[in-house]
Amino acid sequence: MRFKLLLLASIIATPGCDYLSDTVTHHYKSLADARADDLFARGWLPDVLPASARDINTSDNLDLNISTGEFSFAPTDGPKMYRLLKPGAPVRSRLANWPDTVADYNRRGFNAWSYQEERFTWAFFCHTTKGKCDYFLW
Repeated sequence: MRFKLLLLASIIATPGCDYLSDTVTHHYKSLADARADDLFARGWLPDVLPASARDINTSDNLDLNISTGEFSFAPTDGPKMYRLLKPGAPVRSRLANWPDTVADYNRRGFNAWSYQEERFTWAFFCHTTKGKCDYFLW
């Protein structure tokens, strides 16, 4: 439910966003399921998730090229993923109220990470002891 609220808030709060835009959502029980559906090849999520990643939810706005999602993983697999990410949240974002979003995740015990690939940026907010990450792409 929290994922759906985050998605709705980010879509509505994005300047110039039409709430009827073309958004596609997917759920994958495992990393293998996500790979079989070419999730990473399509570019909505970088191929950095740990082998134990599960309950992968994505919501991709095709019109705006933004995505939000979440996934869980075994906390012991976290360090492998974190080595592929840059510590800290991106300073700027196309998403509205970005500083408030970052502060909210920090207050709730999530660590911020970022990943840059060509013209896309991902922000990951991960709770290291719970093995849970939410992400944003723009």
